[in-house]
Amino acid sequence: MADNYGLRRIASVGAELGESPVWNNQSGVLYFVDITGGRINALLPDGRFATVHKSAARTGALALTDKGNLIFTEDASVAMLDIGTGNVSQIHAGVQEGAGYRFNDGACDPQGRFITGLMHEGPERKSGALYQFDNRDNACLITPEIALPNGLAWSEDGNTLYFVDSVACSIFQATYNAKGMSENIRLFVKTPARLGRPDGIALDEEGGIWVCQFNGACLLRYDRNGCMSDYVAMPVPRPTSCCFGGKGLETLFITTARFGMTAAELVKYPDAGDLYAINPGIAGNPGYLFKE
Repeated sequence: MADNYGLRRIASVGAELGESPVWNNQSGVLYFVDITGGRINALLPDGRFATVHKSAARTGALALTDKGNLIFTEDASVAMLDIGTGNVSQIHAGVQEGAGYRFNDGACDPQGRFITGLMHEGPERKSGALYQFDNRDNACLITPEIALPNGLAWSEDGNTLYFVDSVACSIFQATYNAKGMSENIRLFVKTPARLGRPDGIALDEEGGIWVCQFNGACLLRYDRNGCMSDYVAMPVPRPTSCCFGGKGLETLFITTARFGMTAAELVKYPDAGDLYAINPGIAGNPGYLFKE
């Protein structure tokens, strides 16, 4: 079903590579990153836009903690931002050496651990993987051999992990246990190649998965059985990620990118890199928090 669900541009931010939106239900703040700009940004309840952290490194994954702070990645390391003071502390120094490697998307699991995907920016083989970090500075490899790991989400009962491999144009699902191990990995859905590559995802309360199609200028929704149920056309070619937020978690916020676009494309799509939102008529599931 094609519908725009009240699609609207909600903030002009011009992010080079906007990604990883997270909603703080207590403060009503939407956080998101600009990967190549090294920024963690915030859309405040009064509509103002602010940068809450600027790094010389590439910021990638972002998630909330149980104390209202932010856990995030810088290149191939993991850090914590104290929202009250602005102080940054390192959680893990990195799991991979070498140019080109960085963490990409990420989220927290039902046990309060941070899961993020390591990728190489020139993925020619299955050089990516999912790593798990806990509050004792431990790093654990949980899923190897992914070409370009991307969006992550868990089923409402926490027993199923969904993750994206953008190069494979696929969303996978895996059985997820309390130790944080992913088992029985199988294909959930392969997205149409004509609609770009799957990027970030968000789950709704019916078990449906919303996926941003990078270079496909659209969002797709798949129901819990893997059948495409919705198509939302975007006014920019590179939607990157999405999350539910707002009152009752009834708004789906969408980040976009200008990264890699030609001068002619930027003239045609001047709003690339801005923030968008829809109200799809179904609420999302609240995300899990990192246990500090």
